[in-house]
Amino acid sequence: MKQVLLMITGLFGFFNASAQTDYIHTDGKYILGPCGDTLSLKGINYAPYNWGNDINDQRIAEIAQTGANAVRMPWYWSNPGANVYYNYVALDSIISKCVQNKLIVILELHDFTCENDPNDLISGSAWWTNNSVVPILNKYKESIIVNIANEALYVNWTGNATAALTTYRNTYETIIGNLRNVTGFNYPILIDAPDCGQTSDAFITSNTANYLINADPEHNLIFSAHAYWYAYANNDSTQMANKLNAVLTADIPFVLGEVANLQDDQTMCQYTLNYQPLLRYCEVNKINWFAWSWDRDICSQRQMSTNGTFASLTNYGNDLVNNPDYGLSTHPAAKSEFLVNGGCSTASISKAELAQVSIYPNPNNGTFGVKADQHGFELNCYDLLGNKVALTDLGNALYQIPSVPGVYLLKIQTAAGESVSRFIVK
Repeated sequence: MKQVLLMITGLFGFFNASAQTDYIHTDGKYILGPCGDTLSLKGINYAPYNWGNDINDQRIAEIAQTGANAVRMPWYWSNPGANVYYNYVALDSIISKCVQNKLIVILELHDFTCENDPNDLISGSAWWTNNSVVPILNKYKESIIVNIANEALYVNWTGNATAALTTYRNTYETIIGNLRNVTGFNYPILIDAPDCGQTSDAFITSNTANYLINADPEHNLIFSAHAYWYAYANNDSTQMANKLNAVLTADIPFVLGEVANLQDDQTMCQYTLNYQPLLRYCEVNKINWFAWSWDRDICSQRQMSTNGTFASLTNYGNDLVNNPDYGLSTHPAAKSEFLVNGGCSTASISKAELAQVSIYPNPNNGTFGVKADQHGFELNCYDLLGNKVALTDLGNALYQIPSVPGVYLLKIQTAAGESVSRFIVK
């Protein structure tokens, strides 16, 4: 349904204006490429070299066939059982293969997974600034995101969540300061949620995320939660949507760093996760997400590929790639302009250039008007779970949906891109 609309303000824009830099950076809730293009990250977790056991195990070209535009890769600063992690030529090589396949790299330290030792985390994070790592980061600076540590520290899993949140905040503030003290360490820093990565609320409580952004001299932080939410959100679609909506309201750069179909507990693959409504919500709201994982997982049913090749997708992998609502292939995220063009060869589109849009009245009773200053929009309406809602065109830029109270999302599609605006039906 193409509509010619009228004018006003208030866009949740898909694109954002930014000066060109030589690294990925943030602007409000947006993650921007070095060319100023807005990045919607949709990717896959992948442990290169078979978790350090096979230097020839490299699946980047296979992953690139999925439509992903990024890879999140575990590494270790101290792993005596896997010598490859002391091989910095191997680190350079695997990042190079990602860049050659036009994939952004989120590199993360896996040593601290589900650990709760602030001093160890501060000490281990110095790996990022050692003389072997910094030259590699700088070599690929336009395509690197630094994920300090996987799923470190506890907050809700302690006897005093308030005190633990203060420790969490202070620990990362110290680490950020240490990293930024190194000349040229301007890369975006990604911080995982506490409690094995689950507690997204920690970013909102006491304004923790914005506190850390303000403490960062570069103001270049991204925050990530991992959606093993069988207990945290009761594996319930509405509760998961509410968790994500709370983060969206905080207006911070955010990514679901691990989305999976199964969750471990006393045994591997113990709980079946309700991940599909979660990804529908992510697609409608343009939330960045990464699937766990490509292959070589301790829970084989959680693998996207049986043997690491694109030709051998599991049922789970096929769904993540080809699902008509959120698949990596059916709804591919744009790749970094820098990687596609080998530099910044085209002018980025600013939020102001795209359009100015508003919904009125907001809240409403299910009947509302849409005003915009550009032509040629396609409108679709969704509920918070990503289900499409019937949208009736009443003419004269007025629309109507069934008047069921709740929060709804209006997706505006133009030739330049997509944006999403929220409105309330009372």
